[in-house]
Amino acid sequence: MQMPILEFNAVNPLTYPFGPILPMNLFCLLVHIPIVFGFGAAAYWIIGYTKKFYGGRPIPEEWRSFWMAMVWGTVHELIETILLYQWIVGQVLLIVFFVVQVIAGIYLVWGSYLLAKKYIIRG
Repeated sequence: MQMPILEFNAVNPLTYPFGPILPMNLFCLLVHIPIVFGFGAAAYWIIGYTKKFYGGRPIPEEWRSFWMAMVWGTVHELIETILLYQWIVGQVLLIVFFVVQVIAGIYLVWGSYLLAKKYIIRG
């Protein structure tokens, strides 16, 4: 059976994908809520911190990179939740999922490199 291009499902997250094992499904759903909230809150607090700390000065590129990594990480976690419970399935969503994951990783690695270059390597 071929995977659809894009398909929307009205699936009860408490009974799917693990079958009728209610405590496990509820646990998985409840675990994803703080993960998505945590990534979103981190992005919000990073930009608030940098604006307050740097004031009118330009914000360093490493902080912008970490902020973008948190934003893309939030989108990644939202898509992961949608995929886990198969509310939306298809090849398009999988491609978007992996592209978002790669973008978040690139921003995180770039921010780490800039921090290492600035504070550790100091060449």
